[in-house]
Amino acid sequence: MALAGAADSRYTLGLVPALQADQTPKPLVWGEDDTFQELRHAERFAAEMPDTTLVRVPGAGHIPMENDPAAVARALANFFLE
Repeated sequence: MALAGAADSRYTLGLVPALQADQTPKPLVWGEDDTFQELRHAERFAAEMPDTTLVRVPGAGHIPMENDPAAVARALANFFLE
């Protein structure tokens, strides 16, 4: 949680133009039960970033790799194996 709390939107928002210009396929892994950054934000990011695939992790919150590490590992493995 300390890592999430340390995030500063000035830095993350600065990445948006580069992500929108990038045509490299990208996975976006998001917890469906995230109350900090709701799923609608992920849906918007995925719609606005080319070649982005949204992977929803059921039952996971803001840090899905803590809530369901196996689901996140599967999502990444599937992405890299495709």
